[in-house]
Amino acid sequence: MKWAPIEGSIWNIGAFWPVYGERGDETLVLWKNGQCTAHPIPVRRVLKDLAAALAVDLTQLRDIYGRETRRKLAVPLALHEKILLVPLRVRKARIAGDEVYGYFCLNCIQGVRIGLDGRTEIAVAHRIVSLEQRLRSVREQLARAYMVQRFHYLRMVTGWLPVTLSGPEEDAWPECLGEERRIYPSGDGPGGSGGSPASSRSSSQAGPSKKTSP
Repeated sequence: MKWAPIEGSIWNIGAFWPVYGERGDETLVLWKNGQCTAHPIPVRRVLKDLAAALAVDLTQLRDIYGRETRRKLAVPLALHEKILLVPLRVRKARIAGDEVYGYFCLNCIQGVRIGLDGRTEIAVAHRIVSLEQRLRSVREQLARAYMVQRFHYLRMVTGWLPVTLSGPEEDAWPECLGEERRIYPSGDGPGGSGGSPASSRSSSQAGPSKKTSP
């Protein structure tokens, strides 16, 4: 499946992560309206094609922001002022080489917490996503993402003017999210692979939603 059918809606992507499907590694896309769609291509391909659609070089981005955040792996990526992707671990690898990181749009993240089962949970695009990463590590990664957001703004918008961009309040959590909005990317929760409802895996694409500002 080519990325072209999704390209017109890239501004509506809230997150995407790898899931195990019938054909191997697939990608589950969570849209800003809370809907999910499955795509039979690996996450690395989605990321590369998304970067190509926005005319950015992933290797250069990882090098630039990796130096500024002192990270070599899981570097937050500012593809555009409206699309800053935060890599977070969503599953354990079954075999060596399996992708374990999902990418979450910083502007769609509503909060993080420890769930009743002891797992770290993130509220994103009106859904609850369980992670395979410690809460402290997630918070550190979000702090790096806001650092990258600031560097991107300085470099691409002002070129030099200092600016302070604040993140969400620590331990903030939207009260409107119930259990029916929960997703298990690791595949071991209700709903099977990816933890998404059966209706989410339809071949139809999520329609464009209203454009939001970062």
